[in-house]
Order: sequence, then structure tokens, then C-alpha cells
Amino acid sequence: MHYRSKSFGLKRILPVAVLAPLALANRSFGEQTNQAPVVDPAMVQKLVDRVDRQESEIKDLKAQLAIKEGTTPDAAMPPAPTYPNLQFHGFADIDYQASSRAGINNASGVVFNPPANHGGNSFFVGEFDLFAQSQLAEDISALSEIVLGAGATDNEWGLDIERVELQWHPSDYFNVDVGRFHTQMGYYNTAYHHGTWFQTAVGRPSFLEFEDSGGLIPVHTVGVSIHGAIPSGSMNLMYYVEGGNGLNYDPSRGNPVQNVTDNNNFKAINLALVAKPDWFAGGQFGVGAYHDTVTPIGLPRTDEWIWNTHIAYHGSLWELLAEGFLLRHEAAGSSATYTPMFYVQAGRKFGKFTPYARFTYYNASRNDMIYTTILNQGGLNYGPSVGLRYDFSAYVALKAQYDYVVQSGYKGANALTLQAAFTF
Repeated sequence: MHYRSKSFGLKRILPVAVLAPLALANRSFGEQTNQAPVVDPAMVQKLVDRVDRQESEIKDLKAQLAIKEGTTPDAAMPPAPTYPNLQFHGFADIDYQASSRAGINNASGVVFNPPANHGGNSFFVGEFDLFAQSQLAEDISALSEIVLGAGATDNEWGLDIERVELQWHPSDYFNVDVGRFHTQMGYYNTAYHHGTWFQTAVGRPSFLEFEDSGGLIPVHTVGVSIHGAIPSGSMNLMYYVEGGNGLNYDPSRGNPVQNVTDNNNFKAINLALVAKPDWFAGGQFGVGAYHDTVTPIGLPRTDEWIWNTHIAYHGSLWELLAEGFLLRHEAAGSSATYTPMFYVQAGRKFGKFTPYARFTYYNASRNDMIYTTILNQGGLNYGPSVGLRYDFSAYVALKAQYDYVVQSGYKGANALTLQAAFTF
């Protein structure tokens, strides 16, 4: 069945309604004068044009009213969303590194960024990152990040599921993520994930490296994260409450993430508060505290605290980052030990070029048996990094970075890293 539009009927009915009296008058006049009735075609066209203009004006008025009331006119209603709505991205990097000390790697206690090779110089493939996110409903989504990478000691490819999350975000004030996620600890750990293309530098600050690359903090958590906005006016506060398995300190494996089973009944708890005030456009600052009771293999049960604070700014030209951490371990029957860690980083855009500099420092207490016997990271480790990023295209970045590392028990070491990072 076919229906005529309202405009079609209006265009036809209105001229007839207006012309009908004229036709009748002409008919009456014709009967008196024996003349045929006259209808002027030009007059009919003028009336039709007038109706068209009025319809156009009415349509414009409806649109203006809809905008004012915050609604959408029927003619401009967007199509209903369909689920699932899948988005896929990939990230990778190809690198070359030359160092002044052959045989350097994370296991020996010296951390370059990215991890240094075994020889004096080598080409290497960084992480191959496959990222997918799917909207399952209006307030439910799923996220996964699968990374393929080669081991520094065996040159063999391995696969890691770095993130897998089910996310329920019903409001600005209360959201729940469950699965394996990046712990809300400081700034860098959640601002930059596994694609080096996002980062200005070639890699992460040394103590923020991933657990299997020599990092010193729990970068990942397997558990639940509850977060949202706090009504706070122009301060724009955000809260985070997280709980999960924590880390397992193992002399043969370092500090692996506990994906399936926890080696004890204690759970790690992480709290964070972040502010993004209106007066600090492009910037944020925050504080946090992390606690777990760990049971290192071969060592006494240890109480673990990590306090952190950060400030970060990303403007149209400048990038300024600073973070500080203080890690406290207290093994049963022993005194507490403290490990301070911090970095500062600054970069400035000049068109497609971004020169940057970073200074990284940590001093792992030699009385901390977790660091000295399990992670082999005891002592002082610090040094500057300077580099240049060139955005070769919208999806390709070329980087060059020089690192100088000072570590207790070793001579100072130099490293030059060249990197091509890209997304697809």
C-alpha cells in the first residue's frame, strides 16, 4: 500500500480550497454573462510556491526547537546502535640497540629501555600487540590485549594475554571492571599500555617495566576495579578501589602475575585518587596506596606497601611528567626496608619533531631479600635519557634515544636505541 506524504496533500488541498470560491464566482458570473470560468495558472503556481516556503519555514522552526530542548527532530534521528560493535587495532615496533657493555639484560640487574640485548648490538622486534574492544550493550563492553614477544634469553616467540576485561559502566560515578587490567598506580602505568607508538619515549621508566621485563611494581592486577567520578565541582575528582591476586615472588620466575591461582589467601588492595581540575587544563595529579601480604618462595611472609604520587601535563606543545614511589617491605621477624623510586620527563613539540629528556632513579634496599635474592635488583640504579621522536606519518613514529645507566657494582653503561613504532 502506498501513502501520500502530508506535504503532497497540503500542496494540492490548499490551492483548491482557495480557488474553489473563485471558481464558483466565475461560474456564477459565466451563467449571467454566458462566459466560461477563468482560472489563472500563474496564480495557482504562486500559491503552491507559497505553501512550499511555509513548509520549509515550519521544518526549520522544528529543528531549532529540537536543538533548544536537547532532542533530535524525527527526520534527523540516528540509527539505533547494533551490538556487538567490535573495534580492532594493532601495534608493533622494530628496534636496533647498541650498548657499551656486552651481555647486558634484565636478569643481570641492569634495565635499559627497552630491555637491552645480549650482545653489544642487535636488531630486535618489540612487542606485537593485538588490541580489541567490543561494545556488548549500552553500558557493557569487553576488552582484550594479546601480545606476542620474543624472550631475551631464548629468542623464542611467546604469547601473553596482557589485558582481558569485562567492563560495566552504568554511570559517571560507579563503574566496574573485572579481569586482568593495569593497576591504577601513578600515571604512566594506565596512560600507556603495551603499544610503544603511544609513548613519546622508546619505552617505560625502568622500575615501571612490565613484570617479566624487570619492573619493580605490580603493573597488572587480576581481580576487580571499581571507579568513577566524585562530585567535586571544578576539581573533577576520580576514585579507584581495586582488589586482586597481587604478585608471586619466585626465584626461578621473578615476579609473575598470578592469573589463575593465588599462592596465598591474602589479596592486594589498591586505592587511588586523581584530580583533573578545570584550572589545570590538560593536566592531572593524584595519590595512591597499595597493600599486599606476599609469601615469597624461600623467604618469610612479607608485608608490602607502595605509596605513590604523580603530576602530568599534556598540552598542545609540552609534555611534563613526574612520578614518585616509595615501596616498603617488612618480612616477618625483620625490620622494614624502603625503596624510593621516581622519574621526571619533559618533551616539547616542534611540528613533527618532539625532543625529550627523562631522568630515572631507584634505590632498592640491599637489606630487602626480595630484591637481592629474587629480582636481583638490589642497590642504586639511575641515569638520564635523551631522545627525539619524529612522527613520520599519522601512524608511524621514528625514535632515537640515548641512555646512560649507573648501577651499584657495575661501570656506567651507554646504550643507543633506534625504534620504528607503528599502529594499524
